[in-house]
Amino acid sequence: MMMASSASGAVCRVLTVEGVINPVIAEYIQDGLTGNDFDIAVIALNTPGGLMESMQDIVKEMMNCPKPVGVWVGPSGARSASAGVFITVAADFSAMAPATNIGAAHPVQLAPGGEGKTSPDMTKKIVNDAVAYIQGIAKERGRPLQWVKDAVVESVSIDAELAREKGIIDFIAPDITTLMDKINGKEIKKGGKTLKIDTSAVIIKYKNLSAAKNFLHMIANPNIAFILMMIGVWGLIHEASSPGIGFGAAIGSISLLLAFFAMRVMPINMVGLLFIILGFVLFFLEIFTPAFGVLTAGGLASFIFGGMMLIDKTKMNIGVSLSTILPTAVFLFLFMTFIVRSIIKSQKSKASTGEEGMLGARGAALEDMDGSGTVFVHGEIWTARCDEKIKKGEAVVVKAMDGIVLTVVKNKERQGL
Repeated sequence: MMMASSASGAVCRVLTVEGVINPVIAEYIQDGLTGNDFDIAVIALNTPGGLMESMQDIVKEMMNCPKPVGVWVGPSGARSASAGVFITVAADFSAMAPATNIGAAHPVQLAPGGEGKTSPDMTKKIVNDAVAYIQGIAKERGRPLQWVKDAVVESVSIDAELAREKGIIDFIAPDITTLMDKINGKEIKKGGKTLKIDTSAVIIKYKNLSAAKNFLHMIANPNIAFILMMIGVWGLIHEASSPGIGFGAAIGSISLLLAFFAMRVMPINMVGLLFIILGFVLFFLEIFTPAFGVLTAGGLASFIFGGMMLIDKTKMNIGVSLSTILPTAVFLFLFMTFIVRSIIKSQKSKASTGEEGMLGARGAALEDMDGSGTVFVHGEIWTARCDEKIKKGEAVVVKAMDGIVLTVVKNKERQGL
C-alpha cells in the first residue's frame, strides 16, 4: 500500500525537540502528530533525557500515529540519551547525524535523591520495568534487544556509526533533507498495514513550539528552576535588608513563581525542597540576628544539599548539576557577606535621627539670631535658641535638643551655607 500524499508531493512535518523531555514537550509532540495536513513526521531530537512519564506519552503517540514517524538525532554534536533512547527506538525509521551519540538509558542515577536513596528491591524493580518496556518497543520495531537492555542496565552509549552497524538506527544523515532521500521507497508496517514511503517530491515543513510553550519548556529544566529559585531568594533577602516594595521584591517574587511552575512539571524530592527552605530561613535569621556567619554557612550547606536532592532521580534521570549549584552558592555567599556586613556597619554607626542623631549636627542660620531664630539642619528647618548673636548664613552646631527646639552655637570651623 502506498503512503498517502498530496498532488504536489508528500508533506513531512518536522518537530524539533531540544533539551529536557517534560510535559511541555509531550504535549507539543501530541499536537504535532495530530491532523491530516502531513504525510510523514520526523522528530529532530537532541536531549539529555527527562521525565519518564513524558517519554512514555511521546512513545505512545508515536506508535499509535497512523502515519510514519521517524527520529533524526541531530545536528552534529547532539545526543539521544536516557529517555531519548526510548523515543529513538520507537520510531518507524531513524537516523543520526555524524558526531552524535545514543545511549545511557539507566532510569535511576547514582546521585543524592536517586539510587542512593532507593532500596535495592525498588531499584531492581524500576530497572526491570524499563528493560521490559524498551525491549517490547525494540521487538516491535526490529531493533537489537540485547543492546537496548545494555543501554538501560549498563548505561552503555555509542556513536552514530556503531549505532548504524548494530541496527539501532537505519541511516546516517547530516540533515533532514538527506534523510528524506534515504527513506524514499522504504516500506514500514503501521497499524497492520504495509506503507511504502514516497519522498520523491517531499515538502518539508517545520512545526515549532509556540513562544509561550518554548518559554515554559526552557524554565522546566532543573538547572533553570534552581537558578530562578536562587534569584528569588536573593531578591527577597535584598528587600528584607532594605525594607520597602521595590526591585528586590518584584524580581524575587516573579522568579519564585516561575520556579514553582517549573517544579510542578518536574518530579520533586521533598527532602531536597525542605533543605532549600531551611537554607532560606537560616539566611533570614542571619539578617535579623547576625551570628557572624554561622547561620550563613548553615544556609549555604542546606542550599547545596537541597540542590543535589531537589529532583527525584527515580522518575527523572537528570537533576541540578554541580556546575550550577556551586557557582550559585559562591555568589549567594558573597551576597550574604555584603548584606550582613552592611547591617553590622549600620548598627555600629552613629544614629542620624532623634536626639542622639541631632547632637553635633551641623547647619546654618536662616536669619539673624539674638536668643532665638530658625536654622537649617539635616535638610529641615528648625526653631533654635542661642546664647550669642548669630548672623544669617553663619554655620552652627547643635548642642542640645528640647522637643522640637534646638540649642545651637556658632561653628567656628566652617561658615556659610
